[in-house]
Amino acid sequence: MREAPDPDSALRMLERLVDESGERVVGLLNRHYPLVHYAIMVFGHSRFLGETLLQNTDLLESLLNRSRLDRSYSREEFQGALKAFRSQGRESDVSTLLARFKRREYVRIVLRDLLEIAPLAETTAEISALSDALIAEALREAEISLQGKYWAPRNADSGAQAGEGRFAVLSLGKLGGNELNYSSDVDLMYLFGEDGSEEQFSRQEYFIRLAQQVTDILSRVTREGAVFRIDLRLRPRGADGELAISLKQALRYYTQTAQDWELQALIKVRHSDGDAGLTRAFIQGVQPQVYTEKINFQAIKTALVARERMHRQRLRRAGAGPPQSAINIKIDHGGIRDIEFLVQCLQRVYGGSEPWLRSRGTVFALQKLHDKGHISGKEFHELTSAYEFLRHLEHRLQLRHGQQTHVLPTSETELRIIAGSMDRGGQTMRDASDLVSAVQQRMAAVSGIYKRAIFQQQTREGQEVADTAFALRGEMEGTAPDASNQEILERLAGDSPRLYAIARREELAPAARRNLFRFLSSALTSSERYAAVVRQPEAVERALGILEASEYLTEILLRHPEEIATLASLEEVPSRAGSGYLFDNPLSGGGGTQSDPVFAYVASSPSSYGEKLSLLRRHYRHRELAEGARDMAGVRDVYSSLAATTAGAEDAIAAAFGIAEKPAGLAVFALGRLGTGEFDVASDADLLFVRSEDAEGESLSRGVERMVQALSAYTQDGMVFAVDTRLRPRGGEGELLVTVPQLETYFQREAQAWEALLYTKLRFLAGDRKLGERALRATGGLFARFESEPGVLPAIREMRKKLEGNQDSERNFKTAPGGTYDIDFITSFLLVKHGISEKSGTFRDRLWRCASGGVLEKRDAARLDHAAELLRTVEHVVRLVVGRAWKWLPATEHARRVTEELMGRILDRSFAEGLERELERTCAEVRGIYERVLREVG
Repeated sequence: MREAPDPDSALRMLERLVDESGERVVGLLNRHYPLVHYAIMVFGHSRFLGETLLQNTDLLESLLNRSRLDRSYSREEFQGALKAFRSQGRESDVSTLLARFKRREYVRIVLRDLLEIAPLAETTAEISALSDALIAEALREAEISLQGKYWAPRNADSGAQAGEGRFAVLSLGKLGGNELNYSSDVDLMYLFGEDGSEEQFSRQEYFIRLAQQVTDILSRVTREGAVFRIDLRLRPRGADGELAISLKQALRYYTQTAQDWELQALIKVRHSDGDAGLTRAFIQGVQPQVYTEKINFQAIKTALVARERMHRQRLRRAGAGPPQSAINIKIDHGGIRDIEFLVQCLQRVYGGSEPWLRSRGTVFALQKLHDKGHISGKEFHELTSAYEFLRHLEHRLQLRHGQQTHVLPTSETELRIIAGSMDRGGQTMRDASDLVSAVQQRMAAVSGIYKRAIFQQQTREGQEVADTAFALRGEMEGTAPDASNQEILERLAGDSPRLYAIARREELAPAARRNLFRFLSSALTSSERYAAVVRQPEAVERALGILEASEYLTEILLRHPEEIATLASLEEVPSRAGSGYLFDNPLSGGGGTQSDPVFAYVASSPSSYGEKLSLLRRHYRHRELAEGARDMAGVRDVYSSLAATTAGAEDAIAAAFGIAEKPAGLAVFALGRLGTGEFDVASDADLLFVRSEDAEGESLSRGVERMVQALSAYTQDGMVFAVDTRLRPRGGEGELLVTVPQLETYFQREAQAWEALLYTKLRFLAGDRKLGERALRATGGLFARFESEPGVLPAIREMRKKLEGNQDSERNFKTAPGGTYDIDFITSFLLVKHGISEKSGTFRDRLWRCASGGVLEKRDAARLDHAAELLRTVEHVVRLVVGRAWKWLPATEHARRVTEELMGRILDRSFAEGLERELERTCAEVRGIYERVLREVG
């Protein structure tokens, strides 16, 4: 007990074991003293595994078999043990079962570690083998759950070629290197094979669902915890990419698009489960890009530092992060990350000509690099010693409470316990100061080697470094507030004095400065991106206002720094005044006429489906950035802005219709804000699909699904926008495609009053124009029915009341009393109630149509027009500023100030009492008109 690092905890848990386990376990402990020793070792080092042992006392008896501790288990042995454990039938939920099995096996692995039976490399390899077994079981379970529900690949016996329709789970990071911690995230990538058949979209959907199912099984939280924390951000395009990607797409991405740090991550990629041939083909295909002498080390390091910094900032904002003064043994200078990064950089440089160096494990790679003379004997000893010490310490920190942490505790008591747990190889470290001193010495040694090998110590203006030189631009010594920013400045000093001067400006606002360096960090992640930015210093100057004010546009620039060229070309491609179009020949009433030649090319291009999707997304992103930048200048009214956004959406939909091969007998309609020409940033596209009665339904359904997928599926280039089809007859329960007779029947018999208002916004977009005209005529029956049907007004009031009650109605641009829904309900109701034939257009168009028809007083129309413009403008501006749809004014002072300033420029007015007070006054006025108008009609 005295040898336990936390004897108090060990004693308490041992008492619980004796008290709660019954006579059989107590008798076992009395007869076999080694079991008491094992229990105290677990209890004294790990509270979370101590709980596992208390809940699974049968593990003690199994440890009487010494062979259980003498050797590590292979993946196959874990799979056999898991099969036997599952056959006991104690748990029906697979996630719970796998999590419990993992914790039970960890007890044995931890004992081998604590008893110094297993060295570090053996411990991490065994944890990795166990993880592979769990992943394999999750994949098997996911395949069973999807059987019969979706398309499934043929098996090998049915004649499938190698890789055809196959699925593979690849591991990266620590699992890929067989170096997994007790509490590591598990980095995975999902690949599937493709054969180019017409079933490809069903196949892709199946594999994405399979990937989702595997991820859910492994990451779902149960009473035993989750099996793993799954991290999929290392897949192509990170969080913006598809969950599962085809081999062909993956190889194209890593040969044409991937950033340097993404290629470096592939050093550790390996097969975990599924089709090994698919993994083999992938690894063979990417290795020429991974191992090359032409590497932008500065870009890789900058990207990694930026990612870690953002992670720490998120933790601090959430109140979950450690104090900044605490030592992080992973990401602080000289920590685990520096050793792994240094090894990987050396491997990439020399691994191209020396394939023997292509090792996934860090310790093994260090040995090989030393054997080949790429690091000296002294450096090898210091790096290896530091790496093993820090990894052991990482394990002890994570075992303590079962949490993923790399930070030394600041409490003296906790430090002393961790120090005691590090007693190893006859070395005793009882004092907390001994531990801190040992950590600092080792990290200082690593940092010195790291800087000598990678960073130069001075800015190298005007110097050219040979492609084969293993060197980075140096980290400047001194008191720079942000070392990463200093590295960027040093790079710019030599490459672009103009950008260097911009980045050094003292008058830059804090938000602009922060986002500028984030943008430059992102640009440095590939040579192509960096070159695009260096060529456009004037555009970067123009972007400063965006970086200060708009999270939405900033996010586009951060993800795609090459889009800086869009800002440079804005003056060359002026938008037509008031039209909202970048190009000539704007759409006239829909129908698929392209106003944008790039989208027109996408629709008819002979390129592959994947290439069309990529171009569609890239060009829509270009349009978003261009129009958003114009809006940030505050030079046009909100209806022009929304017309431009609507035009982009229309062009994208027409292009998607072309990608779906323009299915005959189909008409595509807009509803909602797309229908009124007021489509906004971060809006969903409400679409209705009408088919001809004599068209083949199944074929058209596939065409519509293909079209929707082209617009809303996530790919490596992100998505265009979400598509919502729930406004069709009977909502989500109705058929996706409806015929005109079905519309007519529904309108006459089932449609409710609010749907009559909804269909005033129906607008033809693409497809069969004659069919579209028939569908539009069908709405006439709907309007005529509710024009004369009694009880319409109470139904409308009831629906409006529900919308207030279901939302945060006190502060909401749309649903609050006096919000835009009030204006919408007034205009739509009056258009239907009084049989006004032309119902289309924006708020402004519909209001003045009501006024000219004599059903709304011109004074009320003017006041509502003024209110609608204010509400539409503030909603649009807030979306630009905060980056997403937002109910009310932003919460932060900076975002509110930016919103009010931009509102003032667009509306050419000031808000003497503040914008919020103006909104409250306007909403009160709108609600008064709403009540009075409906009361007078009633």
